[in-house]
Amino acid sequence: MPKFLTIHREPEKTIEKMEEAYKQLARETTAQWVRTYYRKEDGRRICEWDAPSEESIIVLFKRTGITWDEIIEVEEVLPGRWR
Repeated sequence: MPKFLTIHREPEKTIEKMEEAYKQLARETTAQWVRTYYRKEDGRRICEWDAPSEESIIVLFKRTGITWDEIIEVEEVLPGRWR
């Protein structure tokens, strides 16, 4: 399944304020939320997703009221490949 990173720049939204949205996202089946990296200094979140398409993430975000700045399709590269 394709992998995506989503970038969210919302300094006003703390992890605590995102708790309800995270509960919803954790139960989703159309796209799988893998993890989020949160930068407290500026409220930036970078989230990893496994999803069939960028459009499936957009539909999910619109349905749950989540805003985003960027959605980027990526390929995972692990260091073990070269060991």
